[in-house]
Amino acid sequence: METQVLRYMHRIVFLMAKSQRVVMSIWASEYQSLILGVKELEETVAELKRDNDEKAKIIAEQAKQIEELKAKLARYENPHTPPSAQRYNKESKSRNSQKRHGAPNGHRGATRLTPEPDRVVEVTADQCNHCGSTNLEERSVEKQVIEGIPPPPKIVVIQFNRHKYKC
Repeated sequence: METQVLRYMHRIVFLMAKSQRVVMSIWASEYQSLILGVKELEETVAELKRDNDEKAKIIAEQAKQIEELKAKLARYENPHTPPSAQRYNKESKSRNSQKRHGAPNGHRGATRLTPEPDRVVEVTADQCNHCGSTNLEERSVEKQVIEGIPPPPKIVVIQFNRHKYKC
């Protein structure tokens, strides 16, 4: 449409140089077509603006939905996460959710006694781990007992070959 308008303007300028009367008649006849073209363009612009506003609303709604879905995914609500790893929004299906866990009241504990160590290793420091000073003063001794489980003994496999005889 712009190229048509430019052509008309060039034609008008050219004809103005030739004759003032000819220019006025062409201008009057083409003026109406230019006005109609401008009105069509204005209607098209208004329609495109309405369409653009509708699409902007749709995009805003979709952005909101995306944020909600990202929040749900962050809460481990996807189908690939096992139920033990789902941390938030857990709904208790059991009616006894108020029940106390653990051993009943008055139950006597059964703690295994710590065995007597076979050997004792003294772990001392010659210098401070933080500043490197050798002027150390012992404050306390912390005891830690580690029980090593020996590897299982090798299984002995015996094959018996029983010979059978005939007399």
